[in-house]
Amino acid sequence: MSEVLDKIKEVITSSNLSPDDQNDLLIFLPILPKEALQDLLALFKGNPKLIKSFNEDFKARLDILIDGKNKWDKLIAQEEEILNEEDSFN
Repeated sequence: MSEVLDKIKEVITSSNLSPDDQNDLLIFLPILPKEALQDLLALFKGNPKLIKSFNEDFKARLDILIDGKNKWDKLIAQEEEILNEEDSFN
């Protein structure tokens, strides 16, 4: 395992995610490019709450791959709502 993956593993396993969720993320993450992993590590270290958000998004997208377009449309609507809320705070 690469050094960055080892560091991400440390951060994820010290999070409050369930062991199953931790395992799912750790299986998926090695397919990402090294630069993306480095960015994720920086984000997770800077704000550990993002691990939970990332995991929820990951699970939603995985569910969409399994179950189809209707869930995709719902996810996009949820993400647009989150972005609109963030814009209103800025």
